[in-house]
Amino acid sequence: MGGTRPYRQTASGAWAASRPEYLLHFFEGLDLARFRLFVDLGSGDGVACCLAGLFTRVIGIESDYFLASQAQRAARALELRERVSFICADFLTQTIQRADCLYIYPDKPLDAVEKVLGDWNGHLLVYGPHFPPKRLELQKKLKLGMETMSVYSYRRGGDGPTREKGK
Repeated sequence: MGGTRPYRQTASGAWAASRPEYLLHFFEGLDLARFRLFVDLGSGDGVACCLAGLFTRVIGIESDYFLASQAQRAARALELRERVSFICADFLTQTIQRADCLYIYPDKPLDAVEKVLGDWNGHLLVYGPHFPPKRLELQKKLKLGMETMSVYSYRRGGDGPTREKGK
């Protein structure tokens, strides 16, 4: 694939497109079907949601109206409306703790997300290497080419949440 990937500055931050072929590889490797609800935090154009919708029920949350409408159009064109839906809102104002799987391609540190989650009992999928969470433990790291996806969750028992050292 040549050329540049889509990018857009929104009121909530920067959005950059994920590579669908890489996401599909990661989602297959994680067995997304085991999750009852996958929520994409900052779902952009809906590519990650539509791919996740092949495996499980999905909600995409996007604050940018243009991107949210593009995402809704994609889900409709792919006939995924029964499994994939979108909300045009700031995901920090939503009840994201209902999901057992959250996905984010972060453009800034995840402190606000972790604060909203509290002691949430689920898995956080982080696309890219730039902003690992501070209070979650790395469970698994997938890599394909230069792309990565890391799976985090809260450590059960012990002294509370920690993150794997050196990651």
